[in-house]
Amino acid sequence: MEAIQRVIPQGLPVSIQVVIATLLLGFVYSLVTADRPFAGFPVITVDGQSPRKTWLWHGRKAVAEGVKRFSGPFQVMTGTGPKIVLPNRFADELRNHPSLNFNKAFAKDFMVNYPGFEAHRLGLRDEHLIQDTVRVKLTQSLNLVTDDLVDETAASLHDVFGDNKEWTTRYIRDDMLEIVARLSSRVFLGRELCRNRRWLDIAKSYTVDSFLVSRLMRAVPSFLRPLAYVLIPQSRSLRNAVRDARKLINPEVERRKAAVNAARAAGEKPPKVADTIGWMYEIAQGRDADYVAGQLSLTMAAIHTTTETTCAALLDICEYPDVAQQLRQEIIEVIGEHGWAKTSLYKLKLMDSFLKEGQRFTPMGATTMHRYVEKDVELSDGTVLPKGSRIVVAGNFMDPTIYPEPEKFDAARFLKMRQQPGQENSWQFVTTSPAHTLFGHGQHACPGRFFASNEVKIALCHMLLKYDWRFVPEEGRPAPRVFEGVNAVDQKSRIQIRRRNAEIDLDDY
Repeated sequence: MEAIQRVIPQGLPVSIQVVIATLLLGFVYSLVTADRPFAGFPVITVDGQSPRKTWLWHGRKAVAEGVKRFSGPFQVMTGTGPKIVLPNRFADELRNHPSLNFNKAFAKDFMVNYPGFEAHRLGLRDEHLIQDTVRVKLTQSLNLVTDDLVDETAASLHDVFGDNKEWTTRYIRDDMLEIVARLSSRVFLGRELCRNRRWLDIAKSYTVDSFLVSRLMRAVPSFLRPLAYVLIPQSRSLRNAVRDARKLINPEVERRKAAVNAARAAGEKPPKVADTIGWMYEIAQGRDADYVAGQLSLTMAAIHTTTETTCAALLDICEYPDVAQQLRQEIIEVIGEHGWAKTSLYKLKLMDSFLKEGQRFTPMGATTMHRYVEKDVELSDGTVLPKGSRIVVAGNFMDPTIYPEPEKFDAARFLKMRQQPGQENSWQFVTTSPAHTLFGHGQHACPGRFFASNEVKIALCHMLLKYDWRFVPEEGRPAPRVFEGVNAVDQKSRIQIRRRNAEIDLDDY
């Protein structure tokens, strides 16, 4: 303390001296407690940047460079400390390892101890509530929610895009956020709340704000994060979103609880439900649970990934217009003959391949399979992953031994791979493997991918048959937004749309 006092200019007001002393103490504390690279793993840098800036602004390049330069694991220095990147060949070995924790891997990245991050914190406190709700209830009820998704898609597209037959320019990410928020909320919360304006604003802003605030806080030194949290405007938006979500959802939760308790008291079976409020209540089995944080967690995961996937698919449709016509023909044949039957979405095999190829060709993340090492883990090659480290696995989307001509976008690539003997179920959109890990791999693979797949396919059926799509003339494909290892559709991305005469009326099936 005396050393700090000596570097503070004398004669300043006491309040200023206190602020300076606090900042200096914080700086010293951050140096003492900072996460340092783990011994034995090379740290990657590119373009003469520091390790930390390398990851922040050149994350994808850093992973590619690390895989090229090193035969084994290497490290990247993130804003919340080091992460060990493992070559893709370890994916199967690590996918179900009992000493690797999935939820703890994100604790530092998403600032779970700050107000407003309740949805992120829920995974650490009740890791089974969301996983089991999605895996056990939602996935097994996909056929029950198809009609709701079809109905909400038709309504939301009409409300958002309208019926203008002239080319109009749209900010596609904003539009798809609105549509996906409505589709997801229709299943998660029911028809009334899915069209509630305040809830939709929460559903859209909470996802974006939580990622933005956490990214901004990761970009500053740890001792300044409390100050950054106070100064970032979206921090207040997060707190307000949680507060208002409780006002909207808690009365419905209490109503459901009362109905279940009344039925049981009367010796009757509780009423059947087809939304996640009821499903979470059943999964909780009477234990105390934060249902609002659960809804925000579900909404955040669904909207973030599904919006990105759908926007990327629309950009691919603009870039490859011949594929759009092929997809339309498949929709006409499948839905025109079978309607929205149980197996209809499965039969859209070209669309399934198109979506998977889009993920492969422009992957959202350079790494997947995030894990926290709870005790030392020895790999098959003798490498020891140290306790307390965080690991990720590099993607493997351009391997010519798996994907012939990997630099070429081939919408039918996975359709052709599924036509090989014994491979029918190996290359579906929702299938995970070391060669395609964007949904993760193993027991912690995204449990909501089956719902997301159905949601995206239903939306694309309507968007392709009801509208034409193209890039804004003279602009071409919008540049992505890049941060750390993530490649996302920029919020300013624009494309053009016009109403077309659909060959069949999807609203009648």
